[in-house]
Amino acid sequence: MTKSNKNNPYLTAVIIFVIIINLTFLYYIKYQNQNLSLNEFNLSSFGNLLNLFLAVSLIIGIVILVLKRNVNSNYKSFYIFFILNQISILLIFGSKNTTLPFGNIYLLGQSGDKLLIGSLFTFYAFTYLVMIFLVWLDIIKTKNILIIRAMFNSALSMLFILLFVFLFIIGKESGFKKISITNEKNNIGVVLGAAVWKGNIPSPSLAGRVDKAISLFDQNKISKIFLTGSNAPGEMAESEVAYNYIKAKNINTKEIFIEKETTSTNEQIRYIKNNLLTEKYNVIVISDAYHLVRILEIAKFHNIKIQVAASELSQSFEKALYNKIREALALTVFWFFAI
Repeated sequence: MTKSNKNNPYLTAVIIFVIIINLTFLYYIKYQNQNLSLNEFNLSSFGNLLNLFLAVSLIIGIVILVLKRNVNSNYKSFYIFFILNQISILLIFGSKNTTLPFGNIYLLGQSGDKLLIGSLFTFYAFTYLVMIFLVWLDIIKTKNILIIRAMFNSALSMLFILLFVFLFIIGKESGFKKISITNEKNNIGVVLGAAVWKGNIPSPSLAGRVDKAISLFDQNKISKIFLTGSNAPGEMAESEVAYNYIKAKNINTKEIFIEKETTSTNEQIRYIKNNLLTEKYNVIVISDAYHLVRILEIAKFHNIKIQVAASELSQSFEKALYNKIREALALTVFWFFAI
C-alpha cells in the first residue's frame, strides 16, 4: 500500500487475508450477538450482503492499486486506520464477552453497556469506510488532503446510509396498515414491550399495541395473547403493566400470558423463535408500524417466518419523526452488526 509495498506482494496478500478474516470474525460476532451459530448463516440477509459488499470493495481497490503500481506516500494513513479497525473489532469482541460496569446507567432508553458497545461498532464502521475511501480516492488520483477527504466522505456516507434507512422505514410502514389477518385457531398475538411511564402507567405506544391485540382477540383472529418485556430499574415489567391494563378493561385473562425476561426487540424475537414457533403457532407480532420494519429484518436474520400487525398509534409530527430517526439508527446498527 505504500511505496515500499509496491515490491512486496506478501504484505498485500497479508492485508487481504486479514480483511477476509475480519469479515468472517464480524459474521461470527453478529451471530453471537443473536445467540446463533454460523451454521445458521444466511447470505441473503441484507446486512450480511452489506458487510460483504464493503469487504469486496476494499479488496478490489487494493488489488487495483497494486496492479497500477501508482501509490502515493499518503498511504501510511491506511495502515493507521487498518490497525485501528483491527483494534476496534477486538475491543468489540472483548466487551461482548466481559461484564461491563455501566449496566445501571440509562440514556435514551439504552443501558450504558449497550451504548459503549454501540460506540465501538460505530468507530469500527467509520474506520472501515475511511480505509475504503483512502483506497478509491487514490485510484481516481485524488491526492490533496487525502486523509481529510476520506474521513469527511466516511462521515457523509454514514449519514447517507441513515437517511436511506429512514426512507426505507417510511416506505414500508404504510403497507402494514393494509395487512389483514385471517382467522386461524392457532394464531397467537405477541405484543412487544414498550416504555412504561411513572406510576407504572403504559405509555401511548404500549397501550396502542395492547389495544390492537385486544381488537384482534375480540375478532377471533388470535386465540392467545403473549405480553413481553422486562423492566428498567424502579419500574414494573412492561408485560405486567400491559397485563394490568387489560385487566382494568374487565377482559378475561385466561388466554393471556406474560414474559418478563426480555429487554430488547432482538431478545423478544429470540423468545418467539425458541418458545412459540416450536409449538406450531402462527405468530402475529404486534407493534408500531415504524417498528415492524426492523422486526421483520431480525426475523429474516433468524430464518423464521412471522406475521405482523400494526397498532393504531397516533403521534404528533415531532414525536413520529423522533421515533423514526431512532428506529432508522437501530435498523442500521442491526444490519451492520446484528445488535
